Amino acid sequence: YLKAILEGIAAVEALGYRRLAELGAPRLTSVRSVGGGAANAAWTAIRQRKLGVEFRAALSDEAAAGTARLALKGASEAGLL
Repeated sequence: YLKAILEGIAAVEALGYRRLAELGAPRLTSVRSVGGGAANAAWTAIRQRKLGVEFRAALSDEAAAGTARLALKGASEAGLL
């Protein structure tokens, strides 16, 4: 039962990334995952299979670190730095 739920969540995630690409966003080429789910090998395998991209080790296991990196990149691209 739980595996079916995880398969469904991963399928929705894949649809979301596909739609973003249709709207002009860069295609997904890899994923870095953090948090409790990232430590679950079965969940990671399901996501990797559904998304069809490489899963890479994150530089930090803190979600806030990734958020800060995205904010820094966005601020830099917007000329705010």
